[in-house]
Amino acid sequence: MGFNKIWVLDIVKKLFFVYIVFLLFMTIFRVVFFTYYSELDNFSNFSFDILKMLFLGFRIDLTVIGYIQAIPTLGIITLYYLNNDKFFRIFQNFLVYYIFVFYFIVTILLFADFGFYSYFKDHLNILFFGLFEDDTVALLKTFWENYSVVPILSIFTFYLIFLFFIIKKIFKNNSENLKLISLIKIPFFFFLFLIVFNFFIIRGTFGMYPLGKMIPNVSTNEYINKMSQNGVRAFITAYDVRNKFKKSKIDYIKETGFENNIAEAFKIHKKSSNIDEQNLLNNITYTTKKIDNQDYNVVVIMVESFGMPILKYQSEEFDIMGNLKKHFKEDILFTNIISEGDGTISSLEALLLNIPYRPNSFPFSQSDYAQTSFSFTPAFLYNNEGYNTSFIYGGDSTWRDLGKFIKYQDYKTVDGKQDIFSSIKVTKEESEYFHPWGIYDEYLYDHILNKLEKSNGKEMIVALSTNNHPPYNIPNGYKSKILSYSEDLRNHITGDFALAEQRLKSYGYALDSVGTFLDKFKQSKFKDNTIVVITADNNTIEGIMKYDNNPIFTAKNIPIYFYLPKNLKEKLQIDTTVAGSQKDIFPTLYNLTLSGVKYLSIGNNLFDKTVQHYGFNGSMIVNNGSEVRKLNSLKDKSSDEIINYYKASLAVTEYLIKNYKNQE
Repeated sequence: MGFNKIWVLDIVKKLFFVYIVFLLFMTIFRVVFFTYYSELDNFSNFSFDILKMLFLGFRIDLTVIGYIQAIPTLGIITLYYLNNDKFFRIFQNFLVYYIFVFYFIVTILLFADFGFYSYFKDHLNILFFGLFEDDTVALLKTFWENYSVVPILSIFTFYLIFLFFIIKKIFKNNSENLKLISLIKIPFFFFLFLIVFNFFIIRGTFGMYPLGKMIPNVSTNEYINKMSQNGVRAFITAYDVRNKFKKSKIDYIKETGFENNIAEAFKIHKKSSNIDEQNLLNNITYTTKKIDNQDYNVVVIMVESFGMPILKYQSEEFDIMGNLKKHFKEDILFTNIISEGDGTISSLEALLLNIPYRPNSFPFSQSDYAQTSFSFTPAFLYNNEGYNTSFIYGGDSTWRDLGKFIKYQDYKTVDGKQDIFSSIKVTKEESEYFHPWGIYDEYLYDHILNKLEKSNGKEMIVALSTNNHPPYNIPNGYKSKILSYSEDLRNHITGDFALAEQRLKSYGYALDSVGTFLDKFKQSKFKDNTIVVITADNNTIEGIMKYDNNPIFTAKNIPIYFYLPKNLKEKLQIDTTVAGSQKDIFPTLYNLTLSGVKYLSIGNNLFDKTVQHYGFNGSMIVNNGSEVRKLNSLKDKSSDEIINYYKASLAVTEYLIKNYKNQE
């Protein structure tokens, strides 16, 4: 089998050179892209970040090469064991056209991405597919009028000819590689290495998340972070999102039984037959009733996976609450609350958009609503009232395309982990500040305090922490306050208890950190003019726990905590036993902080005793008072008032969303 070893090495070497040539082209293209659309006044201020961006971009480009190489790798291994010289020659000729076709496709996507960016200031996303659903003739006319089509096509044709020539020339040159034949002394290990290496190139990292799934930020500058991406990976992500979105697209008005009578849904939701049927949105439009003339900052913190049920085991030995415990006792704590979603993005969007999460719906940020501005949402209202609006996330703002979506919701500042890190006085190794999912929570909270300290006006801040998340890291040097686990707790934990311990320590760190934040906050001047809300996205610990009482509710149970300045708190009478979910947080805040402002809302002011309160969860669970219901399907008919209220509210939500989509 000597000659086939020579063939293998010869083909591998040629593929290597072909890939180097194209990687060089992709890097040049990225530099041109970056320079052409540059939003930077001065490159020198970001020179190191730009180098990091180019290196990360090279790694992402390499993942594309990895996918292209998958078939050649399998072909080489197969042909080696077939041991036929003729087959190798045919395969080598095939590779010339195979590589050219894929490089042609990659080039098309890169140029499509370049053109798409000129319109949307973003890489290819789900909106790209919408272009083909528009008037095709009008689209072609737009391209013809906006671009020098003939010169572009001429240059592109010349490029393709040159590309084909280079590929063919590389594959035409033959060499026997006799000096390198020892590399295949043991073919099995050589081919195993080839497969593993190919897999690693595709994955792009030794880290927890494949590079294509999570592209880290390398700079505090959003534009530099964007330039790491390439059109191919952006297209793959967009295509995957589009397919998932199409499969999950549901008409919730039809699904809930209000297809031909949406007015009835509004009547049920309003609990009144006397509604405005000419303009249905008037029925969910309210005016704030502020009880004082004081201006307040607003800080809303969503703590990752902060479910309530584990808190029942709080003790001196199992001090899972840490510094947060005293604040829960001192201030206002709603405990009859369930999460809108079972995942972070669904509950976060319910909070940000002030609407219920619709079961089985796809995230707005990765749907054809990705660039829709829902002008009824919190940031718009607070901006109109002179607030500085900020969203702070302890991870990368590229997660779920969240950062881009947030900006369409009128948040003037969007900070991710790199922005937080850049505001820190670094006293240790950079890696000490981060865990695989983001920056440690304590630094996010310090960033919030710094933002308040530096403010020259009223602040409205929404923050999402990352720490209580797989792989459940805690900072080096942090001493867990969990000393032991009761037998009762051990009996209620399912699965691997060692992993559960890791999760609980991470949970404890997350709560202790937010408690420390409140300690510092209450010692500051902001305690007299700032409202703080702390809640959770979900109770993910339900996956490792079993519950004795009311498991449908308990599995979804999260807190909503309010810190109110003393003078304001004394003016309110609050029933903390009412039901609710994230949709109710901002209607409550509106009425505490905005005077005579009109707002749209599906949720209710939690402090309003004149209305009934409901909590919604995307697993089709609804609670009201001590009552809890779970639906098997939205299509199921029922005479139950709680169930019908939930279904009607989802239909009203869908009507509201479609109304804003149609305004685009």
